[in-house]
Amino acid sequence: MIDAGTYGAINWIDLTTPDIEGARAFYGELLGWTITGAETPMGDYFVGAIDGHEVAGMMEQSAEMQGIPPMWTTFVYVEDIDATVAGVKDAGGVVHEPPFSIPGDARVAVVADPTGAVFSLISGERPEGMYFLNEPGGLCWVEVLSRDVKAAEEFYRRVFDWNPVTEVTGGTAYTMFKLGGEDVAGMMQMPAEVPADAPSHWSVYFAVADCVAAETKVRELGGMVLRPTADIEMGRFAVVADPQGAMFNLMEFAQ
Repeated sequence: MIDAGTYGAINWIDLTTPDIEGARAFYGELLGWTITGAETPMGDYFVGAIDGHEVAGMMEQSAEMQGIPPMWTTFVYVEDIDATVAGVKDAGGVVHEPPFSIPGDARVAVVADPTGAVFSLISGERPEGMYFLNEPGGLCWVEVLSRDVKAAEEFYRRVFDWNPVTEVTGGTAYTMFKLGGEDVAGMMQMPAEVPADAPSHWSVYFAVADCVAAETKVRELGGMVLRPTADIEMGRFAVVADPQGAMFNLMEFAQ
């Protein structure tokens, strides 16, 4: 897997939620994360880790974010964030928040591709840790569910030099974005069962040892199962949401 400090690589994910204590309890119990926190000028920030490997961050929504649904955000690493923001605009994307500084000499911007899928850019000192880890509790994949895959393909190709490679399996087309020959992220057409008003969006996958058991645990912890466990070529997956409504995926890899 490509290094997280490479231009155009997935660098980090984090959760914004209206109930940070509830989120800490939920993800800690479900995924076995050790969660530590630190005070920052933007508020308390928490990081979940597995066996010393940082997996994801989370923080409570600010007053200005009240009313925005809780969500997991994917970050892409760039060297010159101002130039990349300009490239996002040139490629037909939208800038929701122009570059701003965060602790650790990093800068972040919140943008969206032309189909409406929101993600973040990050430059500067990258977080330490492992970003794709197929062990239980690890972040194992990210993908775009798009309403217009052709427009999205062209956007990510222009902005990050991602090379889209599409294969059809069982009648479903899936695009693998590659950078320097390495897998970066995936993309597929929004499934028909998704409500028509759901926008294009980025989605994150966490590895689990047993998808059915993890799905049951989600319910026990107050979360929701949006798509029950199903078999795919690589193993089994389910689409779920935490008690506050933030969606994510569970992935059990075939042995």
